[in-house]
Amino acid sequence: MSNNAQEAGVFSILPEEHRQQFRLLELPPDLLAILLTSSDPQSLLFKSASESIPGTPSETEAVICTPDATYNIRQVNTSNSLYICQPSAAAASQERNGREREPPGLQAIAQNDFTLQLSRAGPTSAAPYLKALLPTYASTGSYQTKDLLTKQQLFDNIPLSEAECAISWQDLACFESPEPKSCFLPSPSARAQAWKSILDLAVANRADMTAPLSPQQVILILDPNEEWPVELGRAVLGSVSNMDGDDVVVNADKCVVTIGLLQLAVARKLRRTLGLRVFLAEWKDALPEAWRAQAEMSKLPRTEYVISEGRQIKAAEPIDAEAAATKADTKKRKWHDKFRASKKTA
Repeated sequence: MSNNAQEAGVFSILPEEHRQQFRLLELPPDLLAILLTSSDPQSLLFKSASESIPGTPSETEAVICTPDATYNIRQVNTSNSLYICQPSAAAASQERNGREREPPGLQAIAQNDFTLQLSRAGPTSAAPYLKALLPTYASTGSYQTKDLLTKQQLFDNIPLSEAECAISWQDLACFESPEPKSCFLPSPSARAQAWKSILDLAVANRADMTAPLSPQQVILILDPNEEWPVELGRAVLGSVSNMDGDDVVVNADKCVVTIGLLQLAVARKLRRTLGLRVFLAEWKDALPEAWRAQAEMSKLPRTEYVISEGRQIKAAEPIDAEAAATKADTKKRKWHDKFRASKKTA
């Protein structure tokens, strides 16, 4: 009969200055199920914003992303210390040197007093990040002086999943140009002019914008000889359409609303105040003939415009997100400080 007391090994703890740094990550059941049952293993990306972006939530400082979902990270203190152990160095040395085997020992090489918990983030738009990081491409072909980023570099700097980034990328008609190799955010005027060109070429080539567009028709309505890159026209068309196999289908509801908001954005940029009838007429003129009757003020979010008693309409002023974010973030720490282990004083 064995003697458990004699076989028991020695447990030791490394001095604090020699301990390794570990972080324990607690996965929620839905994410754990994906990792364990998916036939196509997914990578988890640890992401953070490259800079502070006004108008974005503070909890997105550090996140973990799957291809289509974002998880916020929260540090939770535990009531008990948790040690990470490995066989002691002495026991391993004896085994390698063929010495008489002594009871195995364990040595704690790290200590954790907290865990990192993940929670599924709610729907979040990547638009504030894209607007802050991308140079604006003007209708004249000029663009702001900002760091030139590829699409992959851009998405890597946004603390959201790639799918969430792609939605805002499409909605804002962002595009990647081969020369210079960079991504751009088109100005409202550039988008409006590109859209007008698409409509004009569709009429000239007898392409029905209210029906599915074949790849050949898409080539015809995206004139590469214009004063802007063909990628801009393709992005503007993509911002109001969906793919159906190889065909492009312009979404009527999305097109009507997007073009109406675009007209307001152009007016805001030019500081124009329009009569309501004039605005509606310009809006209708920017739509395919079959959809003109759908240009109604009830289609636009009421927060996007202001109508005076004299029936004058102008775009609503954007909220000063930077001032609001500054006030909310006065006590906020950087993400790498947030998860740094605290030193205990004796």
